[in-house]
Amino acid sequence: MRSTRTVRRGPAALFLSLVTVAMSACTADSPTGSSEPEPAPVPVAADNRPFFGGAYLGDALSTPEHIAGAIRDFGKLTGKQPALVKTFHDLSCDFSATGWCGKVMREVISTGATSYVALDVRWTGGPRTGVLEPIIAGRADAELARVAREIASVGRVVLVEPAWEMNGNWNYAWQGAVNGGDRNAPARYGQAWRRIVDIFRREGATNVRWVFNPNVGNPLTNQATGESHWNWYGNYYPGGDYVDYVGAHGFNAPKLWGGDWLSPAAMFDGASADHMLSDLAKRYPGKPILIGEFASDEGSGDAKARWIRDAYATLRSHPNVVGAVWFNMNKETDWRVDSSAASLTAFRDAMRESGISVAFNETAAFRSGNLLASR
Repeated sequence: MRSTRTVRRGPAALFLSLVTVAMSACTADSPTGSSEPEPAPVPVAADNRPFFGGAYLGDALSTPEHIAGAIRDFGKLTGKQPALVKTFHDLSCDFSATGWCGKVMREVISTGATSYVALDVRWTGGPRTGVLEPIIAGRADAELARVAREIASVGRVVLVEPAWEMNGNWNYAWQGAVNGGDRNAPARYGQAWRRIVDIFRREGATNVRWVFNPNVGNPLTNQATGESHWNWYGNYYPGGDYVDYVGAHGFNAPKLWGGDWLSPAAMFDGASADHMLSDLAKRYPGKPILIGEFASDEGSGDAKARWIRDAYATLRSHPNVVGAVWFNMNKETDWRVDSSAASLTAFRDAMRESGISVAFNETAAFRSGNLLASR
Protein backbone atom coordinates (compact mmCIF):
# COMPACT_ATOMS: atom_id res chain seq x y z
CA MET A 1 0.00 0.00 0.00
CA ARG A 2 1.66 3.20 -1.15
CA SER A 3 -0.67 5.93 -0.04
CA THR A 4 -2.74 5.06 3.00
CA ARG A 5 -4.72 8.22 3.77
CA THR A 6 -8.24 7.10 4.57
CA VAL A 7 -11.49 8.98 5.02
CA ARG A 8 -11.92 10.62 8.39
CA ARG A 9 -15.34 10.33 9.95
CA GLY A 10 -14.66 12.54 12.90
CA PRO A 11 -16.52 15.60 14.13
CA ALA A 12 -15.99 19.08 12.80
CA ALA A 13 -12.42 19.79 13.73
CA LEU A 14 -11.11 22.07 16.38
CA PHE A 15 -8.45 24.72 16.68
CA LEU A 16 -6.22 26.91 18.78
CA SER A 17 -5.73 29.76 21.18
CA LEU A 18 -2.84 31.57 22.73
CA VAL A 19 -1.12 30.29 25.80
CA THR A 20 1.69 32.00 27.64
CA VAL A 21 3.77 28.91 28.17
CA ALA A 22 6.94 28.52 26.09
CA MET A 23 9.52 25.87 25.34
CA SER A 24 12.30 24.82 27.68
CA ALA A 25 14.76 22.02 28.02
CA CYS A 26 13.44 18.47 27.91
CA THR A 27 12.05 16.93 31.09
CA ALA A 28 11.08 13.32 31.59
CA ASP A 29 7.48 12.52 30.76
CA SER A 30 5.59 9.61 32.24
CA PRO A 31 4.90 6.87 29.66
CA THR A 32 1.57 6.29 31.32
CA GLY A 33 0.21 9.80 30.67
CA SER A 34 0.53 10.98 34.25
CA SER A 35 -1.75 13.82 35.28
CA GLU A 36 1.18 15.65 36.89
CA PRO A 37 2.29 18.47 34.55
CA GLU A 38 5.95 19.14 33.92
CA PRO A 39 7.58 22.23 35.48
CA ALA A 40 6.74 25.52 33.81
CA PRO A 41 9.29 26.47 31.13
CA VAL A 42 11.22 29.70 30.77
CA PRO A 43 9.27 32.00 28.42
CA VAL A 44 10.63 32.54 24.92
CA ALA A 45 9.41 35.36 22.69
CA ALA A 46 7.41 33.87 19.82
CA ASP A 47 8.82 36.36 17.30
CA ASN A 48 12.40 35.19 17.91
CA ARG A 49 11.93 31.84 16.14
CA PRO A 50 11.03 30.68 12.65
CA PHE A 51 7.78 28.98 11.80
CA PHE A 52 7.98 25.91 9.54
CA GLY A 53 5.19 25.77 7.01
CA GLY A 54 4.23 22.37 5.71
CA ALA A 55 1.89 20.73 3.24
CA TYR A 56 0.40 17.42 2.24
CA LEU A 57 -0.15 17.68 -1.51
CA GLY A 58 -2.63 14.85 -2.04
CA ASP A 59 -2.45 11.21 -3.10
CA ALA A 60 -2.06 11.72 -6.84
CA LEU A 61 0.88 14.12 -6.46
CA SER A 62 2.66 12.20 -3.69
CA THR A 63 4.43 9.81 -6.07
CA PRO A 64 8.07 9.50 -7.17
CA GLU A 65 7.19 10.96 -10.56
CA HIS A 66 5.21 13.95 -9.34
CA ILE A 67 6.16 14.99 -5.81
CA ALA A 68 9.16 17.22 -6.57
CA GLY A 69 7.29 19.11 -9.27
CA ALA A 70 4.23 19.39 -7.04
CA ILE A 71 6.32 20.94 -4.26
CA ARG A 72 7.76 23.51 -6.65
CA ASP A 73 4.33 24.22 -8.13
CA PHE A 74 2.90 24.71 -4.64
CA GLY A 75 5.69 27.19 -3.96
CA LYS A 76 4.88 29.10 -7.13
CA LEU A 77 1.17 29.04 -6.31
CA THR A 78 1.51 30.22 -2.73
CA GLY A 79 4.71 32.26 -2.87
CA LYS A 80 6.69 29.92 -0.63
CA GLN A 81 7.71 26.27 -0.81
CA PRO A 82 6.82 24.17 2.25
CA ALA A 83 9.63 23.35 4.68
CA LEU A 84 7.88 20.10 5.61
CA VAL A 85 6.20 17.78 3.09
CA LYS A 86 4.01 15.01 4.45
CA THR A 87 3.37 11.69 2.73
CA PHE A 88 1.52 8.54 3.84
CA HIS A 89 3.00 5.02 3.68
CA ASP A 90 2.54 1.66 5.37
CA LEU A 91 5.12 -0.79 6.72
CA SER A 92 5.18 -2.94 3.60
CA CYS A 93 6.44 -0.16 1.35
CA ASP A 94 10.05 -0.12 0.19
CA PHE A 95 11.88 2.89 1.65
CA SER A 96 15.25 2.03 0.10
CA ALA A 97 16.87 4.28 -2.51
CA THR A 98 15.30 2.20 -5.31
CA GLY A 99 11.95 1.58 -3.63
CA TRP A 100 8.69 3.44 -4.24
CA CYS A 101 8.50 5.10 -0.82
CA GLY A 102 12.24 5.67 -0.73
CA LYS A 103 12.07 7.51 -4.03
CA VAL A 104 9.23 9.68 -2.74
CA MET A 105 11.23 10.64 0.34
CA ARG A 106 14.36 11.39 -1.66
CA GLU A 107 12.44 13.48 -4.20
CA VAL A 108 11.01 15.52 -1.32
CA ILE A 109 14.52 16.07 0.05
CA SER A 110 15.81 17.06 -3.41
CA THR A 111 13.64 20.19 -3.27
CA GLY A 112 15.11 21.34 0.03
CA ALA A 113 12.09 20.21 2.07
CA THR A 114 12.16 17.79 5.00
CA SER A 115 10.34 14.49 4.57
CA TYR A 116 7.49 13.99 7.05
CA VAL A 117 6.22 10.40 6.96
CA ALA A 118 2.83 9.44 8.34
CA LEU A 119 3.50 5.75 9.03
CA ASP A 120 0.51 3.42 8.74
CA VAL A 121 1.54 0.56 11.03
CA ARG A 122 -0.23 -2.15 9.03
CA TRP A 123 1.73 -4.58 6.89
CA THR A 124 1.04 -7.17 4.22
CA GLY A 125 -0.05 -10.40 5.87
CA GLY A 126 -0.88 -8.69 9.13
CA PRO A 127 -4.30 -7.85 10.59
CA ARG A 128 -6.24 -5.05 8.93
CA THR A 129 -7.55 -3.84 12.29
CA GLY A 130 -6.64 -4.35 15.93
CA VAL A 131 -2.89 -4.14 15.21
CA LEU A 132 -1.61 -3.09 18.64
CA GLU A 133 -1.39 -6.51 20.27
CA PRO A 134 0.26 -8.09 17.21
CA ILE A 135 2.87 -5.30 17.16
CA ILE A 136 3.50 -5.76 20.89
CA ALA A 137 3.86 -9.51 20.30
CA GLY A 138 6.56 -8.91 17.70
CA ARG A 139 4.66 -9.87 14.55
CA ALA A 140 5.72 -6.67 12.79
CA ASP A 141 9.34 -6.73 13.97
CA ALA A 142 10.85 -7.85 10.67
CA GLU A 143 9.02 -5.18 8.68
CA LEU A 144 9.83 -2.51 11.26
CA ALA A 145 13.52 -3.41 11.25
CA ARG A 146 13.67 -3.27 7.45
CA VAL A 147 11.87 0.09 7.28
CA ALA A 148 14.16 1.46 10.00
CA ARG A 149 17.30 0.51 8.09
CA GLU A 150 15.92 1.93 4.86
CA ILE A 151 14.93 5.26 6.42
CA ALA A 152 18.30 5.41 8.18
CA SER A 153 19.95 5.25 4.75
CA VAL A 154 18.36 8.56 3.77
CA GLY A 155 21.01 10.33 5.83
CA ARG A 156 18.81 13.35 6.62
CA VAL A 157 16.41 14.10 9.43
CA VAL A 158 13.03 12.48 8.74
CA LEU A 159 9.93 13.21 10.80
CA VAL A 160 7.92 10.05 11.42
CA GLU A 161 4.36 10.14 12.74
CA PRO A 162 3.31 6.54 13.43
CA ALA A 163 -0.33 5.64 14.01
CA TRP A 164 -1.81 9.14 13.97
CA GLU A 165 -5.20 10.15 15.42
CA MET A 166 -5.09 7.23 17.83
CA ASN A 167 -7.91 8.71 19.90
CA GLY A 168 -10.31 8.91 16.94
CA ASN A 169 -13.26 6.69 16.17
CA TRP A 170 -13.02 6.22 12.39
CA ASN A 171 -11.68 2.66 12.36
CA TYR A 172 -7.97 3.23 11.93
CA ALA A 173 -6.40 -0.10 12.79
CA TRP A 174 -4.40 1.37 15.70
CA GLN A 175 -7.11 3.49 17.33
CA GLY A 176 -8.06 2.69 20.89
CA ALA A 177 -11.70 2.36 19.86
CA VAL A 178 -10.85 -0.75 17.76
CA ASN A 179 -8.18 -2.13 20.08
CA GLY A 180 -10.29 -3.03 23.07
CA GLY A 181 -12.21 0.22 23.37
CA ASP A 182 -11.48 0.45 27.09
CA ARG A 183 -9.10 1.96 29.60
CA ASN A 184 -6.42 -0.57 28.63
CA ALA A 185 -6.33 0.50 24.98
CA PRO A 186 -4.14 3.60 25.45
CA ALA A 187 -1.58 1.56 27.39
CA ARG A 188 -1.46 -0.94 24.51
CA TYR A 189 -0.88 1.93 22.12
CA GLY A 190 2.00 3.29 24.19
CA GLN A 191 3.57 -0.14 24.42
CA ALA A 192 3.34 -0.64 20.64
CA TRP A 193 4.80 2.83 19.99
CA ARG A 194 7.76 2.16 22.29
CA ARG A 195 8.46 -1.15 20.56
CA ILE A 196 8.49 0.62 17.18
CA VAL A 197 10.89 3.31 18.40
CA ASP A 198 13.16 0.80 20.13
CA ILE A 199 13.48 -1.22 16.92
CA PHE A 200 14.29 1.88 14.88
CA ARG A 201 16.97 2.90 17.35
CA ARG A 202 18.42 -0.61 17.45
CA GLU A 203 18.68 -0.55 13.65
CA GLY A 204 20.52 2.76 13.65
CA ALA A 205 17.74 5.10 12.48
CA THR A 206 19.00 7.97 14.62
CA ASN A 207 17.90 10.44 11.93
CA VAL A 208 14.23 9.82 12.76
CA ARG A 209 12.30 12.31 14.88
CA TRP A 210 9.07 11.02 16.40
CA VAL A 211 5.86 13.05 16.17
CA PHE A 212 2.88 12.35 18.45
CA ASN A 213 -0.30 13.71 16.83
CA PRO A 214 -3.71 12.78 18.25
CA ASN A 215 -6.93 14.22 16.93
CA VAL A 216 -8.07 17.35 18.69
CA GLY A 217 -10.31 16.77 21.67
CA ASN A 218 -11.96 13.48 22.52
CA PRO A 219 -13.91 12.25 19.47
CA LEU A 220 -15.81 9.77 21.63
CA THR A 221 -17.36 12.55 23.70
CA ASN A 222 -16.79 15.83 21.81
CA GLN A 223 -16.64 17.69 25.09
CA ALA A 224 -14.13 18.65 27.75
CA THR A 225 -13.82 15.39 29.67
CA GLY A 226 -10.09 15.57 30.25
CA GLU A 227 -8.43 12.75 32.16
CA SER A 228 -11.76 11.46 33.45
CA HIS A 229 -12.32 9.54 30.19
CA TRP A 230 -10.18 6.59 29.11
CA ASN A 231 -9.87 7.99 25.56
CA TRP A 232 -8.27 11.27 26.72
CA TYR A 233 -5.31 11.92 24.41
CA GLY A 234 -2.74 12.08 27.25
CA ASN A 235 -3.39 8.47 28.16
CA TYR A 236 -1.89 7.50 24.79
CA TYR A 237 1.34 9.45 25.30
CA PRO A 238 4.19 6.91 25.11
CA GLY A 239 6.66 8.91 27.22
CA GLY A 240 9.09 11.77 26.76
CA ASP A 241 12.01 9.52 25.86
CA TYR A 242 10.00 8.25 22.88
CA VAL A 243 8.57 11.51 21.52
CA ASP A 244 10.34 14.49 19.96
CA TYR A 245 7.35 16.62 18.87
CA VAL A 246 3.78 16.77 20.10
CA GLY A 247 0.81 18.18 18.27
CA ALA A 248 -2.71 17.63 17.03
CA HIS A 249 -4.75 17.24 13.86
CA GLY A 250 -7.77 19.46 13.30
CA PHE A 251 -10.21 20.13 10.45
CA ASN A 252 -12.99 22.71 10.23
CA ALA A 253 -15.95 21.52 8.13
CA PRO A 254 -19.31 21.81 9.89
CA LYS A 255 -21.27 21.26 6.67
CA LEU A 256 -19.45 17.96 6.28
CA TRP A 257 -19.50 16.67 9.85
CA GLY A 258 -22.00 18.84 11.67
CA GLY A 259 -21.56 21.35 14.46
CA ASP A 260 -20.73 25.04 14.32
CA TRP A 261 -18.20 26.93 12.25
CA LEU A 262 -15.42 27.53 14.74
CA SER A 263 -12.78 30.20 14.57
CA PRO A 264 -9.15 29.18 14.95
CA ALA A 265 -9.25 30.66 18.45
CA ALA A 266 -11.96 28.19 19.47
CA MET A 267 -10.74 25.06 17.69
CA PHE A 268 -7.79 23.05 19.05
CA ASP A 269 -8.19 24.79 22.40
CA GLY A 270 -11.88 25.31 23.07
CA ALA A 271 -14.05 23.18 25.33
CA SER A 272 -15.06 20.82 22.53
CA ALA A 273 -11.32 20.34 21.84
CA ASP A 274 -10.76 19.44 25.49
CA HIS A 275 -8.46 22.50 25.67
CA MET A 276 -5.81 20.40 23.98
CA LEU A 277 -3.32 23.03 22.89
CA SER A 278 -3.10 24.62 26.31
CA ASP A 279 -2.75 21.19 27.86
CA LEU A 280 0.02 20.16 25.43
CA ALA A 281 1.99 23.29 26.25
CA LYS A 282 1.53 22.87 30.00
CA ARG A 283 2.09 19.14 30.18
CA TYR A 284 4.98 18.79 27.73
CA PRO A 285 6.74 22.18 27.73
CA GLY A 286 10.02 20.69 26.51
CA LYS A 287 8.36 19.38 23.36
CA PRO A 288 7.85 21.71 20.38
CA ILE A 289 4.31 21.56 19.04
CA LEU A 290 3.92 20.58 15.41
CA ILE A 291 0.41 20.62 13.95
CA GLY A 292 0.51 17.53 11.74
CA GLU A 293 -2.61 18.28 9.69
CA PHE A 294 -5.09 21.12 9.49
CA ALA A 295 -7.41 22.72 6.97
CA SER A 296 -10.83 24.29 6.54
CA ASP A 297 -13.84 24.01 4.27
CA GLU A 298 -14.92 27.12 2.35
CA GLY A 299 -17.92 27.97 4.46
CA SER A 300 -19.93 30.98 3.29
CA GLY A 301 -18.55 34.00 1.47
CA ASP A 302 -14.93 34.67 2.39
CA ALA A 303 -15.10 32.66 5.63
CA LYS A 304 -12.23 30.36 4.68
CA ALA A 305 -10.00 33.26 3.67
CA ARG A 306 -10.56 34.92 7.02
CA TRP A 307 -10.03 31.57 8.76
CA ILE A 308 -6.67 31.05 7.04
CA ARG A 309 -5.39 34.47 8.06
CA ASP A 310 -6.60 34.00 11.61
CA ALA A 311 -5.18 30.46 11.82
CA TYR A 312 -1.64 31.39 10.82
CA ALA A 313 -1.66 34.49 13.01
CA THR A 314 -2.79 32.41 15.97
CA LEU A 315 -0.36 29.58 15.32
CA ARG A 316 2.62 31.88 14.90
CA SER A 317 1.71 33.76 18.05
CA HIS A 318 1.80 30.60 20.13
CA PRO A 319 5.23 30.30 21.78
CA ASN A 320 5.35 26.48 21.57
CA VAL A 321 4.03 25.92 18.03
CA VAL A 322 6.94 25.60 15.60
CA GLY A 323 5.09 24.56 12.44
CA ALA A 324 1.92 23.29 10.80
CA VAL A 325 1.07 21.11 7.81
CA TRP A 326 -1.79 22.21 5.56
CA PHE A 327 -3.82 19.28 4.17
CA ASN A 328 -3.94 20.42 0.56
CA MET A 329 -6.26 17.92 -1.10
CA ASN A 330 -9.77 17.86 -2.54
CA LYS A 331 -11.00 14.87 -0.58
CA GLU A 332 -13.92 14.73 1.85
CA THR A 333 -14.30 18.38 0.86
CA ASP A 334 -12.04 20.82 -0.93
CA TRP A 335 -9.35 21.52 1.66
CA ARG A 336 -6.96 23.08 -0.85
CA VAL A 337 -5.61 26.57 -0.35
CA ASP A 338 -6.86 27.54 -3.81
CA SER A 339 -10.42 26.27 -3.35
CA SER A 340 -11.32 29.91 -4.03
CA ALA A 341 -9.46 33.00 -5.18
CA ALA A 342 -10.02 34.65 -1.80
CA SER A 343 -8.59 31.65 0.07
CA LEU A 344 -5.51 31.56 -2.12
CA THR A 345 -4.92 35.28 -1.59
CA ALA A 346 -5.21 34.79 2.17
CA PHE A 347 -2.75 31.90 2.11
CA ARG A 348 -0.29 33.86 -0.02
CA ASP A 349 -0.57 36.76 2.40
CA ALA A 350 0.21 34.41 5.31
CA MET A 351 3.25 33.01 3.53
CA ARG A 352 4.59 36.51 2.86
CA GLU A 353 4.94 37.19 6.56
CA SER A 354 8.52 37.20 7.86
CA GLY A 355 9.47 34.13 9.86
CA ILE A 356 7.77 31.57 7.61
CA SER A 357 10.77 29.40 6.79
CA VAL A 358 11.25 27.27 3.67
CA ALA A 359 13.87 25.08 5.36
CA PHE A 360 13.42 23.04 8.52
CA ASN A 361 15.97 23.86 11.23
CA GLU A 362 15.71 21.54 14.19
CA THR A 363 18.01 23.53 16.45
CA ALA A 364 15.74 26.54 16.00
CA ALA A 365 12.69 24.37 16.67
CA PHE A 366 14.02 23.18 20.00
CA ARG A 367 15.63 26.51 20.88
CA SER A 368 17.66 25.29 23.88
CA GLY A 369 19.25 22.40 22.03
CA ASN A 370 19.10 20.27 25.19
CA LEU A 371 16.90 17.66 23.54
CA LEU A 372 19.34 17.24 20.68
CA ALA A 373 22.30 17.00 23.04
CA SER A 374 20.59 14.23 24.98
CA ARG A 375 19.96 11.97 21.98
